[in-house]
Amino acid sequence: MLYHNMPFLRGILVIVTSGWIGLSGSYAFAETKIQLVAAPAEIQNFIQQVLPTHPRFTAAAARLDSVKANLSAAEKAIYNPELELDTEETNINTSYIGLSQTIDWGDQRGAKTQIATNRLDAAVAAFQTERQLLMRDLLTSLSNYQNKTRLADLSNQRLKLMKEFYSLAKRKHRAGDINQVELDLAQLAYNETVLKNAQVLSEQVIAEQSFYALYGISSTTSKPVLPELSVDFQKVQLPANLDVFVMTLPQMRIVRANVEASKSTIALRESESSADPTISIRGGKEDQESLAGLTLTIPLNIRNNFSAEIESARKEYLQAEQLAQMAYRNLRSNITSRTRQYQLTQAAWKQWLATGKVSMNRQLKLLKRLWQAGDLSTTDYLVQIKQNLDTHSAGIELQSTLWSSWLNWLDATAQIESWLQLNNTRKN
Repeated sequence: MLYHNMPFLRGILVIVTSGWIGLSGSYAFAETKIQLVAAPAEIQNFIQQVLPTHPRFTAAAARLDSVKANLSAAEKAIYNPELELDTEETNINTSYIGLSQTIDWGDQRGAKTQIATNRLDAAVAAFQTERQLLMRDLLTSLSNYQNKTRLADLSNQRLKLMKEFYSLAKRKHRAGDINQVELDLAQLAYNETVLKNAQVLSEQVIAEQSFYALYGISSTTSKPVLPELSVDFQKVQLPANLDVFVMTLPQMRIVRANVEASKSTIALRESESSADPTISIRGGKEDQESLAGLTLTIPLNIRNNFSAEIESARKEYLQAEQLAQMAYRNLRSNITSRTRQYQLTQAAWKQWLATGKVSMNRQLKLLKRLWQAGDLSTTDYLVQIKQNLDTHSAGIELQSTLWSSWLNWLDATAQIESWLQLNNTRKN
Protein backbone atom coordinates (compact mmCIF):
# COMPACT_ATOMS: atom_id res chain seq x y z
CA MET A 1 0.00 0.00 0.00
CA LEU A 2 1.00 3.65 -0.28
CA TYR A 3 3.73 4.60 2.15
CA HIS A 4 3.87 1.06 3.56
CA ASN A 5 7.44 1.72 4.71
CA MET A 6 6.36 4.88 6.52
CA PRO A 7 3.35 3.94 8.71
CA PHE A 8 2.78 7.40 10.14
CA LEU A 9 2.11 8.78 6.66
CA ARG A 10 -0.97 6.62 6.27
CA GLY A 11 -2.50 8.34 9.27
CA ILE A 12 -1.58 11.71 7.81
CA LEU A 13 -3.19 10.85 4.50
CA VAL A 14 -6.41 9.78 6.24
CA ILE A 15 -6.56 13.06 8.14
CA VAL A 16 -5.95 15.14 5.03
CA THR A 17 -8.38 13.35 2.73
CA SER A 18 -11.23 12.80 5.19
CA GLY A 19 -11.89 16.33 6.29
CA TRP A 20 -9.69 16.31 9.37
CA ILE A 21 -11.36 13.30 11.03
CA GLY A 22 -10.61 13.20 14.73
CA LEU A 23 -9.55 16.86 14.92
CA SER A 24 -11.66 19.86 15.72
CA GLY A 25 -11.70 22.46 12.96
CA SER A 26 -9.87 25.14 14.95
CA TYR A 27 -7.19 22.72 16.15
CA ALA A 28 -6.52 21.36 12.66
CA PHE A 29 -6.33 24.90 11.29
CA ALA A 30 -3.85 25.97 13.96
CA GLU A 31 -1.75 22.85 13.46
CA THR A 32 -1.22 23.40 9.73
CA LYS A 33 -1.55 27.16 9.22
CA ILE A 34 1.36 29.55 8.64
CA GLN A 35 0.75 33.08 9.86
CA LEU A 36 2.18 35.75 7.55
CA VAL A 37 2.17 39.53 7.46
CA ALA A 38 0.71 40.60 4.11
CA ALA A 39 2.98 41.94 1.38
CA PRO A 40 3.07 45.70 0.77
CA ALA A 41 0.15 46.94 -1.30
CA GLU A 42 2.34 48.07 -4.21
CA ILE A 43 3.74 44.55 -4.60
CA GLN A 44 0.24 43.06 -4.44
CA ASN A 45 -0.98 45.50 -7.08
CA PHE A 46 1.99 44.73 -9.33
CA ILE A 47 1.22 41.00 -9.36
CA GLN A 48 -2.51 41.58 -9.74
CA GLN A 49 -1.88 43.67 -12.85
CA VAL A 50 0.57 41.29 -14.52
CA LEU A 51 -0.75 37.85 -13.60
CA PRO A 52 -4.19 37.52 -15.27
CA THR A 53 -2.94 38.29 -18.80
CA HIS A 54 0.48 36.68 -18.60
CA PRO A 55 1.02 33.97 -21.27
CA ARG A 56 2.20 31.43 -18.71
CA PHE A 57 -0.93 31.99 -16.63
CA THR A 58 -3.29 31.73 -19.57
CA ALA A 59 -1.45 28.65 -20.87
CA ALA A 60 -1.79 26.97 -17.47
CA ALA A 61 -5.48 27.86 -17.41
CA ALA A 62 -5.90 26.36 -20.89
CA ARG A 63 -4.22 23.13 -19.75
CA LEU A 64 -6.62 22.95 -16.82
CA ASP A 65 -9.61 23.52 -19.11
CA SER A 66 -8.32 20.75 -21.36
CA VAL A 67 -8.25 18.30 -18.46
CA LYS A 68 -11.77 19.34 -17.51
CA ALA A 69 -12.85 18.56 -21.07
CA ASN A 70 -11.21 15.14 -20.77
CA LEU A 71 -13.37 14.45 -17.72
CA SER A 72 -16.49 15.33 -19.69
CA ALA A 73 -15.35 12.97 -22.45
CA ALA A 74 -14.67 10.17 -19.97
CA GLU A 75 -18.18 10.43 -18.61
CA LYS A 76 -19.66 9.57 -22.01
CA ALA A 77 -20.79 6.05 -22.90
CA ILE A 78 -18.14 3.69 -24.25
CA TYR A 79 -20.25 2.08 -26.97
CA ASN A 80 -22.76 3.62 -29.33
CA PRO A 81 -25.66 1.58 -30.74
CA GLU A 82 -25.37 0.28 -34.31
CA LEU A 83 -28.12 0.35 -36.88
CA GLU A 84 -28.16 -2.22 -39.66
CA LEU A 85 -30.36 -2.14 -42.80
CA ASP A 86 -30.41 -4.98 -45.35
CA THR A 87 -32.51 -5.77 -48.40
CA GLU A 88 -32.15 -8.49 -51.00
CA GLU A 89 -34.21 -8.96 -54.16
CA THR A 90 -34.15 -12.43 -55.63
CA ASN A 91 -37.02 -14.90 -56.24
CA ILE A 92 -37.64 -14.25 -52.56
CA ASN A 93 -37.59 -10.63 -51.53
CA THR A 94 -35.99 -10.18 -48.12
CA SER A 95 -35.50 -7.04 -46.08
CA TYR A 96 -34.86 -6.36 -42.43
CA ILE A 97 -33.70 -3.73 -39.96
CA GLY A 98 -31.47 -4.45 -36.98
CA LEU A 99 -30.27 -2.61 -33.89
CA SER A 100 -27.32 -3.74 -31.77
CA GLN A 101 -25.77 -2.46 -28.57
CA THR A 102 -22.58 -3.55 -26.86
CA ILE A 103 -22.84 -3.45 -23.07
CA ASP A 104 -20.05 -2.02 -20.95
CA TRP A 105 -20.10 -5.06 -18.71
CA GLY A 106 -16.76 -4.30 -17.05
CA ASP A 107 -17.66 -0.64 -16.38
CA GLN A 108 -14.89 0.92 -18.45
CA ARG A 109 -16.82 4.16 -18.32
CA GLY A 110 -16.68 4.27 -14.53
CA ALA A 111 -12.96 3.47 -14.48
CA LYS A 112 -12.15 6.11 -17.12
CA THR A 113 -14.25 8.66 -15.26
CA GLN A 114 -12.35 7.95 -12.05
CA ILE A 115 -9.01 8.29 -13.81
CA ALA A 116 -10.10 11.56 -15.40
CA THR A 117 -11.25 12.80 -11.97
CA ASN A 118 -7.85 11.95 -10.51
CA ARG A 119 -6.15 13.71 -13.41
CA LEU A 120 -8.32 16.77 -12.81
CA ASP A 121 -7.33 16.82 -9.13
CA ALA A 122 -3.69 16.74 -10.23
CA ALA A 123 -4.31 19.44 -12.86
CA VAL A 124 -5.94 21.79 -10.33
CA ALA A 125 -2.95 21.39 -8.01
CA ALA A 126 -0.55 21.79 -10.95
CA PHE A 127 -2.35 24.99 -11.98
CA GLN A 128 -1.92 26.36 -8.47
CA THR A 129 1.74 25.36 -8.51
CA GLU A 130 2.37 27.02 -11.88
CA ARG A 131 0.54 30.14 -10.74
CA GLN A 132 2.71 30.43 -7.65
CA LEU A 133 5.85 29.68 -9.65
CA LEU A 134 5.02 32.52 -12.04
CA MET A 135 4.56 34.92 -9.12
CA ARG A 136 7.89 33.83 -7.68
CA ASP A 137 9.66 34.21 -11.04
CA LEU A 138 8.23 37.69 -11.59
CA LEU A 139 9.35 38.89 -8.18
CA THR A 140 12.72 37.12 -8.42
CA SER A 141 13.40 38.68 -11.81
CA LEU A 142 12.35 42.11 -10.54
CA SER A 143 14.57 41.69 -7.48
CA ASN A 144 17.54 40.73 -9.65
CA TYR A 145 16.92 43.69 -11.96
CA GLN A 146 16.74 46.15 -9.08
CA ASN A 147 19.80 44.57 -7.44
CA LYS A 148 21.84 44.91 -10.64
CA THR A 149 20.64 48.50 -10.99
CA ARG A 150 21.87 49.33 -7.48
CA LEU A 151 25.20 47.67 -8.22
CA ALA A 152 25.43 49.64 -11.48
CA ASP A 153 24.80 52.91 -9.61
CA LEU A 154 27.47 51.98 -7.09
CA SER A 155 29.85 51.05 -9.90
CA ASN A 156 29.27 54.38 -11.63
CA GLN A 157 29.99 56.11 -8.36
CA ARG A 158 33.19 54.07 -7.99
CA LEU A 159 34.22 55.01 -11.54
CA LYS A 160 33.60 58.69 -10.88
CA LEU A 161 35.57 58.49 -7.66
CA MET A 162 38.52 56.71 -9.29
CA LYS A 163 38.53 59.16 -12.20
CA GLU A 164 38.73 62.11 -9.80
CA PHE A 165 41.39 60.29 -7.80
CA TYR A 166 43.51 59.66 -10.89
CA SER A 167 43.21 63.29 -11.96
CA LEU A 168 44.27 64.45 -8.50
CA ALA A 169 47.12 61.94 -8.49
CA LYS A 170 48.46 63.37 -11.76
CA ARG A 171 48.38 66.91 -10.35
CA LYS A 172 50.05 65.78 -7.13
CA HIS A 173 52.73 63.99 -9.18
CA ARG A 174 53.43 67.13 -11.21
CA ALA A 175 53.69 69.04 -7.95
CA GLY A 176 56.11 66.46 -6.59
CA ASP A 177 53.82 65.36 -3.76
CA ILE A 178 53.74 61.70 -4.89
CA ASN A 179 56.24 59.57 -6.78
CA GLN A 180 55.86 57.68 -10.07
CA VAL A 181 55.03 54.41 -8.34
CA GLU A 182 52.03 55.95 -6.60
CA LEU A 183 50.89 57.55 -9.86
CA ASP A 184 51.11 54.21 -11.64
CA LEU A 185 49.12 52.63 -8.84
CA ALA A 186 46.41 55.27 -9.24
CA GLN A 187 46.31 54.65 -13.00
CA LEU A 188 46.02 50.87 -12.54
CA ALA A 189 43.19 51.38 -10.05
CA TYR A 190 41.34 53.61 -12.50
CA ASN A 191 41.83 51.21 -15.44
CA GLU A 192 40.58 48.30 -13.35
CA THR A 193 37.50 50.29 -12.35
CA VAL A 194 36.74 51.08 -16.01
CA LEU A 195 36.79 47.39 -16.90
CA LYS A 196 34.71 46.32 -13.91
CA ASN A 197 32.19 49.09 -14.54
CA ALA A 198 31.64 47.87 -18.10
CA GLN A 199 31.00 44.35 -16.77
CA VAL A 200 28.57 45.53 -14.10
CA LEU A 201 26.64 47.68 -16.58
CA SER A 202 26.46 44.73 -18.98
CA GLU A 203 24.98 42.55 -16.24
CA GLN A 204 22.47 45.26 -15.44
CA VAL A 205 21.32 45.39 -19.07
CA ILE A 206 20.93 41.61 -19.18
CA ALA A 207 18.91 41.62 -15.95
CA GLU A 208 16.74 44.45 -17.26
CA GLN A 209 16.00 42.70 -20.54
CA SER A 210 15.30 39.39 -18.79
CA PHE A 211 12.81 41.05 -16.47
CA TYR A 212 10.98 42.95 -19.20
CA ALA A 213 10.85 39.82 -21.36
CA LEU A 214 9.14 38.00 -18.50
CA TYR A 215 7.05 41.05 -17.69
CA GLY A 216 5.91 41.24 -21.30
CA ILE A 217 7.04 44.55 -22.76
CA SER A 218 9.71 45.46 -25.29
CA SER A 219 12.62 47.82 -24.83
CA THR A 220 10.89 50.40 -27.04
CA THR A 221 7.77 50.50 -24.89
CA SER A 222 7.53 53.09 -22.17
CA LYS A 223 8.64 51.54 -18.90
CA PRO A 224 5.97 51.11 -16.21
CA VAL A 225 6.32 52.21 -12.61
CA LEU A 226 7.66 49.21 -10.71
CA PRO A 227 7.33 48.53 -6.98
CA GLU A 228 10.43 48.94 -4.86
CA LEU A 229 11.25 45.54 -3.35
CA SER A 230 12.32 46.82 0.02
CA VAL A 231 10.32 45.42 2.95
CA ASP A 232 10.83 44.41 6.54
CA PHE A 233 11.43 40.68 6.22
CA GLN A 234 9.38 38.80 8.76
CA LYS A 235 10.20 35.82 10.90
CA VAL A 236 8.83 32.48 9.74
CA GLN A 237 7.68 29.52 11.76
CA LEU A 238 6.60 26.19 10.29
CA PRO A 239 3.33 24.62 11.48
CA ALA A 240 3.42 22.44 14.56
CA ASN A 241 2.18 19.46 12.54
CA LEU A 242 4.63 19.61 9.64
CA ASP A 243 3.74 16.14 8.33
CA VAL A 244 0.08 17.03 7.79
CA PHE A 245 1.04 20.42 6.38
CA VAL A 246 3.29 18.84 3.75
CA MET A 247 0.47 16.55 2.63
CA THR A 248 -1.82 19.54 2.03
CA LEU A 249 0.58 21.30 -0.33
CA PRO A 250 -0.22 21.32 -4.07
CA GLN A 251 3.06 19.52 -4.83
CA MET A 252 1.90 16.53 -2.77
CA ARG A 253 -1.67 16.78 -4.03
CA ILE A 254 -0.32 16.26 -7.55
CA VAL A 255 1.60 13.18 -6.44
CA ARG A 256 -1.34 11.74 -4.52
CA ALA A 257 -3.70 12.29 -7.44
CA ASN A 258 -1.27 10.54 -9.79
CA VAL A 259 -1.08 7.58 -7.40
CA GLU A 260 -4.88 7.34 -7.34
CA ALA A 261 -4.96 7.60 -11.13
CA SER A 262 -2.50 4.68 -11.34
CA LYS A 263 -4.70 2.69 -9.00
CA SER A 264 -7.77 3.46 -11.10
CA THR A 265 -5.85 2.36 -14.20
CA ILE A 266 -5.74 -1.17 -12.75
CA ALA A 267 -9.54 -1.14 -12.59
CA LEU A 268 -9.64 0.12 -16.18
CA ARG A 269 -7.40 -2.70 -17.44
CA GLU A 270 -9.54 -5.23 -15.57
CA SER A 271 -12.70 -3.78 -17.09
CA GLU A 272 -11.13 -3.87 -20.57
CA SER A 273 -10.43 -7.57 -20.10
CA SER A 274 -14.06 -8.34 -19.40
CA ALA A 275 -16.19 -9.95 -22.11
CA ASP A 276 -18.50 -7.14 -23.13
CA PRO A 277 -21.57 -8.77 -24.73
CA THR A 278 -23.42 -7.38 -27.71
CA ILE A 279 -27.21 -7.71 -27.99
CA SER A 280 -28.85 -7.37 -31.38
CA ILE A 281 -32.51 -7.36 -32.35
CA ARG A 282 -33.75 -7.66 -35.90
CA GLY A 283 -37.09 -7.43 -37.63
CA GLY A 284 -38.11 -7.70 -41.25
CA LYS A 285 -40.03 -9.55 -44.00
CA GLU A 286 -39.32 -12.43 -46.25
CA ASP A 287 -41.94 -12.17 -49.04
CA GLN A 288 -45.15 -12.11 -47.08
CA GLU A 289 -43.75 -13.59 -43.88
CA SER A 290 -42.59 -11.47 -40.94
CA LEU A 291 -39.16 -12.10 -39.42
CA ALA A 292 -37.88 -11.34 -35.88
CA GLY A 293 -34.60 -12.24 -34.30
CA LEU A 294 -32.46 -11.77 -31.21
CA THR A 295 -28.69 -12.27 -31.16
CA LEU A 296 -26.32 -12.36 -28.20
CA THR A 297 -22.59 -12.13 -28.99
CA ILE A 298 -19.98 -12.75 -26.27
CA PRO A 299 -16.26 -12.46 -27.03
CA LEU A 300 -14.14 -15.37 -25.80
CA ASN A 301 -10.95 -14.10 -24.22
CA ILE A 302 -9.10 -17.38 -24.74
CA ARG A 303 -6.08 -16.52 -26.84
CA ASN A 304 -5.53 -13.29 -24.90
CA ASN A 305 -7.02 -12.75 -21.47
CA PHE A 306 -5.29 -9.36 -21.08
CA SER A 307 -3.60 -10.40 -17.84
CA ALA A 308 -0.30 -8.85 -19.01
CA GLU A 309 -1.93 -5.43 -19.29
CA ILE A 310 -3.36 -5.79 -15.78
CA GLU A 311 0.00 -6.84 -14.35
CA SER A 312 1.68 -3.90 -16.09
CA ALA A 313 -0.84 -1.49 -14.52
CA ARG A 314 -0.16 -2.97 -11.09
CA LYS A 315 3.58 -2.47 -11.50
CA GLU A 316 3.02 1.13 -12.57
CA TYR A 317 0.90 1.64 -9.47
CA LEU A 318 3.68 0.24 -7.30
CA GLN A 319 6.13 2.59 -8.99
CA ALA A 320 3.83 5.55 -8.35
CA GLU A 321 3.63 4.59 -4.67
CA GLN A 322 7.39 4.52 -4.30
CA LEU A 323 7.81 7.82 -6.15
CA ALA A 324 5.20 9.33 -3.84
CA GLN A 325 7.29 8.34 -0.85
CA MET A 326 10.35 10.00 -2.34
CA ALA A 327 8.36 13.10 -3.28
CA TYR A 328 7.16 13.43 0.32
CA ARG A 329 10.66 13.05 1.73
CA ASN A 330 12.15 15.50 -0.77
CA LEU A 331 9.43 18.09 -0.23
CA ARG A 332 9.66 17.89 3.56
CA SER A 333 13.45 18.14 3.39
CA ASN A 334 13.25 21.07 0.95
CA ILE A 335 10.86 22.97 3.21
CA THR A 336 13.11 22.42 6.22
CA SER A 337 16.26 23.50 4.38
CA ARG A 338 14.58 26.51 2.76
CA THR A 339 13.31 27.62 6.15
CA ARG A 340 16.74 27.34 7.73
CA GLN A 341 18.38 29.11 4.79
CA TYR A 342 15.97 32.01 5.05
CA GLN A 343 16.38 32.26 8.82
CA LEU A 344 20.18 32.40 8.51
CA THR A 345 20.07 35.00 5.73
CA GLN A 346 17.56 37.11 7.64
CA ALA A 347 19.80 37.05 10.72
CA ALA A 348 22.76 38.19 8.61
CA TRP A 349 20.65 40.98 7.12
CA LYS A 350 19.59 42.20 10.55
CA GLN A 351 23.20 42.26 11.67
CA TRP A 352 24.12 44.17 8.53
CA LEU A 353 21.46 46.77 9.23
CA ALA A 354 22.63 47.10 12.83
CA THR A 355 26.39 47.27 12.29
CA GLY A 356 27.33 47.34 8.63
CA LYS A 357 25.33 50.14 7.11
CA VAL A 358 27.57 53.14 7.64
CA SER A 359 27.38 56.34 5.58
CA MET A 360 29.50 55.60 2.54
CA ASN A 361 29.74 59.19 1.34
CA ARG A 362 30.94 60.38 4.73
CA GLN A 363 33.69 57.79 4.79
CA LEU A 364 34.78 58.50 1.23
CA LYS A 365 35.04 62.26 1.87
CA LEU A 366 37.07 61.66 5.03
CA LEU A 367 39.49 59.32 3.23
CA LYS A 368 39.89 61.82 0.40
CA ARG A 369 40.80 64.63 2.84
CA LEU A 370 43.32 62.43 4.64
CA TRP A 371 44.98 61.42 1.37
CA GLN A 372 45.11 64.99 0.04
CA ALA A 373 46.62 66.16 3.32
CA GLY A 374 49.30 63.48 3.08
CA ASP A 375 48.10 61.69 6.23
CA LEU A 376 47.23 58.61 4.19
CA SER A 377 49.41 56.92 1.60
CA THR A 378 48.07 56.19 -1.86
CA THR A 379 48.19 52.45 -1.20
CA ASP A 380 46.29 52.74 2.07
CA TYR A 381 43.79 55.08 0.47
CA LEU A 382 43.05 52.64 -2.33
CA VAL A 383 42.78 49.71 0.07
CA GLN A 384 40.27 51.52 2.28
CA ILE A 385 38.31 52.86 -0.67
CA LYS A 386 38.03 49.35 -2.09
CA GLN A 387 37.00 47.94 1.28
CA ASN A 388 34.36 50.61 1.72
CA LEU A 389 32.83 50.14 -1.71
CA ASP A 390 33.04 46.34 -1.54
CA THR A 391 31.24 46.37 1.80
CA HIS A 392 28.34 48.35 0.38
CA SER A 393 28.29 46.10 -2.68
CA ALA A 394 28.12 43.09 -0.37
CA GLY A 395 25.14 44.68 1.38
CA ILE A 396 23.30 44.98 -1.92
CA GLU A 397 24.10 41.37 -2.74
CA LEU A 398 22.94 40.27 0.71
CA GLN A 399 19.58 41.99 0.21
CA SER A 400 19.21 40.21 -3.13
CA THR A 401 20.09 36.87 -1.52
CA LEU A 402 17.53 37.52 1.21
CA TRP A 403 14.84 38.23 -1.38
CA SER A 404 15.73 35.04 -3.20
CA SER A 405 15.62 33.02 0.04
CA TRP A 406 12.28 34.56 1.00
CA LEU A 407 10.66 33.85 -2.36
CA ASN A 408 12.07 30.31 -2.47
CA TRP A 409 10.63 29.67 0.99
CA LEU A 410 7.24 31.01 -0.05
CA ASP A 411 7.35 28.77 -3.12
CA ALA A 412 8.38 25.64 -1.19
CA THR A 413 5.62 26.12 1.38
CA ALA A 414 3.05 27.26 -1.22
CA GLN A 415 2.47 30.48 0.73
CA ILE A 416 3.16 33.12 -1.90
CA GLU A 417 -0.53 33.63 -2.70
CA SER A 418 -1.32 33.96 1.00
CA TRP A 419 1.47 36.51 1.40
CA LEU A 420 0.24 38.46 -1.62
CA GLN A 421 -3.39 37.98 -0.53
CA LEU A 422 -4.31 36.71 -3.99
CA ASN A 423 -6.25 33.62 -2.95
CA ASN A 424 -9.18 34.65 -5.17
CA THR A 425 -7.16 34.33 -8.39
CA ARG A 426 -9.27 31.92 -10.47
CA LYS A 427 -10.65 29.51 -7.91
CA ASN A 428 -10.86 25.93 -9.20
